[in-house]
Amino acid sequence: MAMGKEKLLTATEYGICLFSSEILQDFLRQKKIRSKKLLKLFQKDKELYLETQECGVWIPMVQVNSYEYVIRVDGIDEPFGDEWEQKIEYSGFNIEIKNGIWISGIGSMMTWKPEEYLGEEGSYSIHTPFGDMPHYYSREERYYQTLSGTTLYTDFHYDIPDGKYLLSVKGFRRKDFAQRTKMEQGAGACGFLFSFAEVEEFSGFENPREEAYDFNVGSME
Repeated sequence: MAMGKEKLLTATEYGICLFSSEILQDFLRQKKIRSKKLLKLFQKDKELYLETQECGVWIPMVQVNSYEYVIRVDGIDEPFGDEWEQKIEYSGFNIEIKNGIWISGIGSMMTWKPEEYLGEEGSYSIHTPFGDMPHYYSREERYYQTLSGTTLYTDFHYDIPDGKYLLSVKGFRRKDFAQRTKMEQGAGACGFLFSFAEVEEFSGFENPREEAYDFNVGSME
């Protein structure tokens, strides 16, 4: 596969998540869930949340620093090179994919907007007392511009074939991380590599919210 451009994902809400929008929508319809506040719902209803993990509806990676993270997928993007140090590796998370996978800031689950994940292009502005903040969405990505004009990416789409997969996550940090300023540390000095291993059926599940899983590579020794 051709190597894509570098992807920097903004995690302003201190988390990253993966999901297939069609699988998520199917689950919401099956459960007759109309709420758009999905993150709050899954935090409040533990049984419902665990069912999403068992069925491979989505994968949350929570309690990470509010950074821009380099996002790469094994076999599509370039691997992390010698200037990076691997800090974590976890595997066995269930994820079902239909029409590709989204890797997103977890803020996308705070107010779910399914119409922005249908593959169409669109834009709108959020009005603030200090000016407008343009938002854009397409089949490949979602992003917005801050009041200062900085572009921040909140979602990236990858064309992974339909099926059931076990997700593996490797977390990296640049070797010169400690020598960087706080601002530099938050601007692409940490990253994640995601790998997908296809399976016929899920057998049990791992819960990424358990204490055994620490995704906050920016705060590790």
